Amino acid sequence: MKKILILFFAILSITGYSQELRKPAEGKSIVYFVRSSGAGALINFKYFDGEKYLGKFNYGKYLVYECEPGKHIFWSRSENTDFINAELDPGKIYIIDSEGQMGFIKAGVVLVPFSPHPGSYKTPKKFEKKKAAILKSISENKEYIATDVDLKEGAQEYESIIKNSIEKYNKLTAKGEVFLKLLPYMSYTN
Repeated sequence: MKKILILFFAILSITGYSQELRKPAEGKSIVYFVRSSGAGALINFKYFDGEKYLGKFNYGKYLVYECEPGKHIFWSRSENTDFINAELDPGKIYIIDSEGQMGFIKAGVVLVPFSPHPGSYKTPKKFEKKKAAILKSISENKEYIATDVDLKEGAQEYESIIKNSIEKYNKLTAKGEVFLKLLPYMSYTN
């Protein structure tokens, strides 16, 4: 089995999944929200930028979010809520992987910023495996595009969740909770 996995990743590295990611408009940043793992595949994870609802999707899709550079609180909601503090540079592309986790009733979500620097991972092999999985999920899956109606209805439907989640974030931050960070140097280059 180990030999099969090594062969699989060797093929991935040869084929490269040289997915060309969309470039942001002048003065903007782009964040890709992906689901590179099938854990919790049927569950829709909901995505937010602070108090702004971005949409919801399940495994097999990804979201491209163009936004203003600067500081953001990205978060996702499923059975739980997970946050990432982000600091984005203009003209850059960033990737956040949404990993499904075992939940009590349904899958939970963990947001993991992707760093395109091999030194950020325990081994070069782990880096290559993660990079291949993320680029494969973008190249093989469908982009989720929320309609204006979806965004308006979602913002209304999740109004109390947004309020409660932002309050939770503020309380946890005040208590010294440290969240994962998506920093300017973590931008992805095609």
